[in-house]
Amino acid sequence: MKLQPAGNAIWPERAAGLLHAFIEAACQNEEIRGLLQTDPAKALYQWQWEHDNLPASLLPPAEPVSVTLDEETLWGPLKWRTQPEEAVADFLLQPQWRLLAAGARPLALIHGDEQSLTALGSWARSRSYFAVLGPHEFLPRDDSHKGGYSNSMEQVGSARPGSGAWRGLLVAADEQTVLMAWLCQLFDWETLLGRLLGYPDCCCDAFARRWPTACLHHEGDVGITLLAESKPEAGSSAGIRHLDWTVNIFARYFGWEIIQHFPCSWNCGATAAMARRYFSVLSRYWPGEGEVLMQHLSAPLLIMPGRGYALFPGARIVEEKKGTSLCYDPERLRIVGMESASTRLALSSGRLYSGAGEDWKIHGSEKSGWLLSIGPGLQDQQEIGK
Repeated sequence: MKLQPAGNAIWPERAAGLLHAFIEAACQNEEIRGLLQTDPAKALYQWQWEHDNLPASLLPPAEPVSVTLDEETLWGPLKWRTQPEEAVADFLLQPQWRLLAAGARPLALIHGDEQSLTALGSWARSRSYFAVLGPHEFLPRDDSHKGGYSNSMEQVGSARPGSGAWRGLLVAADEQTVLMAWLCQLFDWETLLGRLLGYPDCCCDAFARRWPTACLHHEGDVGITLLAESKPEAGSSAGIRHLDWTVNIFARYFGWEIIQHFPCSWNCGATAAMARRYFSVLSRYWPGEGEVLMQHLSAPLLIMPGRGYALFPGARIVEEKKGTSLCYDPERLRIVGMESASTRLALSSGRLYSGAGEDWKIHGSEKSGWLLSIGPGLQDQQEIGK
């Protein structure tokens, strides 16, 4: 492990020193290694780090760790730090960034190319946030039929400043949260990282269980894994799932999201409470955008694994004995992964049908899928109307 603290930058030097001391202890100090497995709170407290929701155990590294700690690794190359605010404008529109700025969430983890994140980190630190680039570089693995969205990564390795690869940027209002999150990434402490990000405990635990299956069968899409596990409600056709907008993690493929984690179930109360709180904050500080966000989060959504997704803002689902139909405005329809001429023609009619007990199919396709019936409750509609 190379340690090269920058002499003229006080915080990078302090951060590198703290991280180096902890990594060295986690790799070589048998007492600390034992405490991480049996009493993580006591182990972390030796660095004056505390968290009121630690996992029962944190596995220490099984083998030596190779990592470089210096200013450019943590902050990015100097040549990329001074860029106009326009260079980071798109990041500042992300819900997780806005929620961090409003004090509604404790930590943001933003992925992107190294040059852009270096500029964003510099922008954040100039406004009194603590921000560091994660210990790894990688390339996003584009999911099939998701319009370039990625749920997983490839070519993961130790960060090399200036490589231009993708990185993760950790941003928080306090030093402890950022440094602990950095160590979580280095040591693969995914459950603790989720809790630092503010995700519900139940969802962090479920993610760890489902992730291997999601990677093996669904390119890291835990939402599809959860859909495949769940059963339709009594009285509903096989191809219909009734979801609350608060657990909608599929609209992100169209650019709309309120939560960043995969819920443990479609009825997760903790996730619903978080989503409503986040929506209230976003609506208060960015008025006028809440209604548009809700329109897309509560719109019916057709999911066809292995083919693509279709979002139907303003659509109506009509369930009858002979089957179910979806009535929509083709002008408002949005699709990803199903851009062929034949599919566009099939979706131009403004109506889709599913026979009783059958999955949804688009004319000429052998792929079947689910239609998500999503909508805001009365409380949510009243909140939007304020």
